[in-house]
Amino acid sequence: MCCLFFGLLSCEAHAQDETASQLLESVRASLVEVRSVDSKTFNEGNGHVKVATFHAQGSGIIIDSHGTIVTNTHIIAGAGHIYAGLYDGTVLEAKLVYSSDADFSFIKIDPPYPLSPITWADSSLAPVGTPIIALTNGEGQDQHILGGEITGLTDGITSNQVELLELNLDLVPGDSGGPLLDTQGHLLGLIMAKRKDEENKSYAIASNKIQQEYSRYQENLE
Repeated sequence: MCCLFFGLLSCEAHAQDETASQLLESVRASLVEVRSVDSKTFNEGNGHVKVATFHAQGSGIIIDSHGTIVTNTHIIAGAGHIYAGLYDGTVLEAKLVYSSDADFSFIKIDPPYPLSPITWADSSLAPVGTPIIALTNGEGQDQHILGGEITGLTDGITSNQVELLELNLDLVPGDSGGPLLDTQGHLLGLIMAKRKDEENKSYAIASNKIQQEYSRYQENLE
């Protein structure tokens, strides 16, 4: 499976801003490439059976040193196998351990060494207009850096806390699950989706929402 993981593991930062490139270097050990593989069997009639294999690709973020990774649920939903590619080229099979109703899940690998978790930002302190940096790896391309700002904030259906960040970014398929960072390289959110009917409008799940559910997941393990 190692050949599958080419974007994140051999990336070069395509950015003119040297500071942004340095930021990428400071967090890349916390990033993974996520791929899911699923096989389905189809009966073509006349006794013929066909097996089709489906692949989905995105990114993920290491949130603890023991191998817990957050990624978008739509990348791994229903997958028979999930693989995580670490920045040093190590590829490990992952298992789903928690799914939120907000399109993010925690997957778990058994790493051969302690991992480098991302540093959290407090998304409640990020108003509209906050500068952001997105690290994306869409459509199998080398990882690149997108700069923008938060253009809107959306509260949760059952809470008064901001759970979704609107961004002026033009994302492509495969960017899902990537990190949304503040200018210090701290995690503000998890890139989720692009609005199809409008350019330069995308969304990320707020870091505080993810952190709250991670704490809940940890409590259930005790």
